[in-house]
Amino acid sequence: MRFLLFLLIFVAGAARADIVLLLSDEKAPVMGVARAIAAAAPDARIEAYNLGGNRSRESEIVQSVLASGKRNVVAIGLLAAQVARERLSSRRVVFCQVLNVEEFDLVTPWMKGVSGIPSLVRQFGAWKMLDPNLRRIGVITGRQTRYMVQEAEAAARRTGLEIVHVESPSDRAVLFAAQDLVDRKIQGLWLAPDSSILSQRAILDLMSFAAKNNLQVLSFSPALLKEGALLSATPDFHEIASLVLERLRRSPEAQGIAGEPMTPLNTARIVVGSGAAARFGLTITPRLREQADVQ
Repeated sequence: MRFLLFLLIFVAGAARADIVLLLSDEKAPVMGVARAIAAAAPDARIEAYNLGGNRSRESEIVQSVLASGKRNVVAIGLLAAQVARERLSSRRVVFCQVLNVEEFDLVTPWMKGVSGIPSLVRQFGAWKMLDPNLRRIGVITGRQTRYMVQEAEAAARRTGLEIVHVESPSDRAVLFAAQDLVDRKIQGLWLAPDSSILSQRAILDLMSFAAKNNLQVLSFSPALLKEGALLSATPDFHEIASLVLERLRRSPEAQGIAGEPMTPLNTARIVVGSGAAARFGLTITPRLREQADVQ
């Protein structure tokens, strides 16, 4: 079985692992959390299995996880969460770095998650700090993102904003949804990280649409600052790791995973696009610079 080199130090000489990490692939969002879990649990013995982005070795890996004899599994990324949901019901699973939770029916009594969405209170708060006149934010999602929309609405209320939500049936219809939002007088667009409707083409089309309609954009990737986004927000890997481990610690083994279906994040790494701020005539205050990076 292929192990991650950076984790070998924790399993060397150990007959069994305390925690099994099931990784979707070797991409930065997955590896970043895996490393953070290893750093946050230096006394734990950890085994890591990497699916490599596909299901070709799924059965072999699942058998190895089951043979480990340990009940605690952390599934990082969508593919890992899907495999865990389908084949590891005899284990206690906490998943993370997954956004399409409802679409894939991932939550069960024995399997619950840590949100992949950085704190929307922090996101919207930074946006409001940058533009005190901001009032109405548009959000476009697919049809199975109830928790994401509810989280956005709650965060908007706390920060003095209003969410205007429109569903899109596919990536081909997002521009129609965006036009509907413009007709409803939004000032900005939260680019919700919903892969069911946001293909790469749809994202670029939305960024172009926002520029033409003078809409501020809060994005989920700093890369989109180059496409005109005003702000971006990403999660803190160390916070995710801490919350994952806490969920395992406070869950009596005989009771599956205790608590709410999804644990929300309390922080967000905010980056402000200085070029976009200048175009909108916005001032990046010293207070905001304390809370966000500027590019």
